[in-house]
Amino acid sequence: MRFLRRRPSPALVISSVALFLSLGGVGYAATQLPANSVGSRQLRNNAVTYKKIQPGAVGNVRANTSQLQERVYKTCASDTAVAAIAQNGTPTCNSTLPAEVGTTSNTASVPTTATAATSVTSTNLTTGDTYLGLANPTVTVNPATGATGAQTASVSCTLTVGSNTQTRTVTVTTPNATTAASQSIPLQLAGTGGAAGVTCTSSSSDTPAPAVSVTSAVNALQTQ
Repeated sequence: MRFLRRRPSPALVISSVALFLSLGGVGYAATQLPANSVGSRQLRNNAVTYKKIQPGAVGNVRANTSQLQERVYKTCASDTAVAAIAQNGTPTCNSTLPAEVGTTSNTASVPTTATAATSVTSTNLTTGDTYLGLANPTVTVNPATGATGAQTASVSCTLTVGSNTQTRTVTVTTPNATTAASQSIPLQLAGTGGAAGVTCTSSSSDTPAPAVSVTSAVNALQTQ
């Protein structure tokens, strides 16, 4: 009974008052704060993180649109490519490099007795597109076994681009009966679609006839 009649100590009184005020303050803050009374000035940095925001609590009307990247809503035209995208989703389009098709160098024997042109190299082109075709066939004439002197061959090579053709002829003479000789034939031609390729023919009045071969690649640059 004496224990119950004792006055509470000052420390107990102070702690009880502090507990009451803290509980009362939380309840007030949760139920009595006016709308829009808490802003960025009242919040400590990092006090509110995405884990503390209820899903769906923040809609697009509360987002700062100047800090958002909008969805891309437009495409680039044919023969152009995306270079950059603006914040509002508009792409900047630049012209793409022209398409190029071609082959590696290929070597083919071109007999002087052949009755038809020999295909050295070829590649397919996109139908309807215009191309500039380039080729530089290298003709090599090797003297025949048993030749007694220099040998000569006339070689004609044709560059085809689509339905267009260009033909040039060179005459190659070996320095003697045992040493080969070579010469190039620069070819250039524009055409549309189809295929690009190099074909060659050869002839010689020597008996026995020299051996003729042609090495060439073909390249086609799209121009339209």
